[in-house]
Amino acid sequence: MKRIVLRFQKSASTGLTLVELLVVIAIIGVLVALLLPAAQAAREAARRISCTNNLKQHGLAMNSYVSVHRYFPNAGWSGTNYPNDYSPSAKLLAHSEQEILRNLIDFDLQMGHPGREDLPVELRAAAATPVPMFLCPSDPETPVHETRLASGTMIPVAGTNYAMNQGSGLDGAFHPGFGEADGLCWVGAEVRIRDLRDGTSHTVAFAESLRGPCDTPATDAAIDTQVYRGKGRADTVIAEDADTGGLAAVLPRISSWDGARLSYWLRGSSPTGPVMNGRFTPNNPVPDLVNRSAKITAARSRHPGGVNLGFADGSVRFIEQDVSRSTWHAMWTRAGGEVISDDDGF
Repeated sequence: MKRIVLRFQKSASTGLTLVELLVVIAIIGVLVALLLPAAQAAREAARRISCTNNLKQHGLAMNSYVSVHRYFPNAGWSGTNYPNDYSPSAKLLAHSEQEILRNLIDFDLQMGHPGREDLPVELRAAAATPVPMFLCPSDPETPVHETRLASGTMIPVAGTNYAMNQGSGLDGAFHPGFGEADGLCWVGAEVRIRDLRDGTSHTVAFAESLRGPCDTPATDAAIDTQVYRGKGRADTVIAEDADTGGLAAVLPRISSWDGARLSYWLRGSSPTGPVMNGRFTPNNPVPDLVNRSAKITAARSRHPGGVNLGFADGSVRFIEQDVSRSTWHAMWTRAGGEVISDDDGF
């Protein structure tokens, strides 16, 4: 019998050639380029869902508040020359499983404007506490900054991404402490469900917006108008000029920039607090405008293409930033008599 011997010859090559290596790198690069946007989109989708859930929690807490008090939360108590100025957000704490934080707040205490030096330690602790349901995960800004009291003392305060509807701004009500507006929330407001003649499902209760970095950039710096506010004027004249001339019409009248938007969830009528109007459309290139405590505002977000709104019935909708101006303003009035349809981007 013959013996068969099999011989194996080693390949002369023990690795990849340069061409093969370049091909592999190119394939990996293509895969990364394809997968990275998908991964980023998935993360943003999760953040947007989280933001929606935050607004749903606001809606549940708000309707619980209404069932107890018979009216929507306001920006301060009526009947005083110097309202104690607690925000609608602060008044939702007891209705959103935040009893421990709520118990740090004495709602009878007058906080002063911009703030008393003798604020209790407990109140300062509350002011500096970030509340998860107040923070949109798509906003990269840190939640805690410092604010200046009347004496000049700096104290830490936490912000919020959700502000209550003062009104459309078309009525010229830009200061929540100076009388009634056409929305839901101002100092001393006692708006009831029956007052929402446009319907609870058609009236904005809370809108999301972006928190500012609480610094003061130079006037010649590159300004992100989504987070910085222009100081100088906040009245109907400049709002109408912005409607027709956009950013170019507003910039010459901005004397300086303010970075404190939505930086203080505890305060109501303060310009840093969570009460806003819908005078500018979502993500408007024109910045919010502020003059002392008066402000002209827009809902803003880092969600691509639009913003989340919470309505008085507790529902939440994503509104695209190219929504018509008339439809946008109609959402902010409680009894404007406007007709809104799905064809209007609602």
